[in-house]
Amino acid sequence: MISNFDDRFNKLLKNFNNNNKFILGLSGGVDSMALLHLIKNFIDDKKNIPIECTPIIIDHNLRNESANESKKVKKIAQKLGFDTQIKKISVFKPSGNIQNWARKQRRIILYQKCLELSANLILGHHFDDQAETLFMRMSKKSGLDGLSGMNEISLWNGVFIIRPLLLYTKKQIKSYVINKKIDYFEDSSNFNTNFERVKTR
Repeated sequence: MISNFDDRFNKLLKNFNNNNKFILGLSGGVDSMALLHLIKNFIDDKKNIPIECTPIIIDHNLRNESANESKKVKKIAQKLGFDTQIKKISVFKPSGNIQNWARKQRRIILYQKCLELSANLILGHHFDDQAETLFMRMSKKSGLDGLSGMNEISLWNGVFIIRPLLLYTKKQIKSYVINKKIDYFEDSSNFNTNFERVKTR
C-alpha cells in the first residue's frame, strides 16, 4: 500500500517557494492514475495547502485505441474535479526507436505547458523505474552523472520536476490501485520486448 504519501508530498512542496501550480503527466497507466488519486486525496485532506494541478494527457497517436483511451482518462480526471487537457502528437513519426521519440515528444509538450502556466511538473516515476533506468545506463557504461539516476526533485531547463512516487515500488502502487478500485489502462507496447526498457524490465 501507499503509506505516508501526504507527509512526503507536503515535504516536497516546501521546495517550491509556495508555487503550488503543477502539470501532471497523466498517461492513464497504473502509476499515473494512482498518483492522480493520491493528489486528489491530498487536496481534500490538506485544505489549508492550496494546490493547483492540471493533468495533461498525451495522445501519441501510435495505437488505434489511444484516442478513445485518452477521452476515458480525461473523463475520470474531470470527475475527480481536475481541469484536464488532451494533447495529440501529430508530428512525423520515425521508423525506429519509437519509444524514445514518444518520450521526447511528451516531454516537449509537458515542458511547454509548464512554461505557459508557470507551473512545476509532476511525473509518476517509481522505484522500479529508477532501477530500470540505472541498469540501462550501467549497460551503456554511462558516466558518474548518468549513474546518479532520477531524483525526487530535479530542475530541467528552468522547470522543476517532482517525482513523489520515486520511493514506492510498482507492487505497492499496483496494490493501492487494486485496493481502491481505481481504473487504469495498459499500453500494449509495455509488453513488446523489441523495446529496450520492456526487455530490461
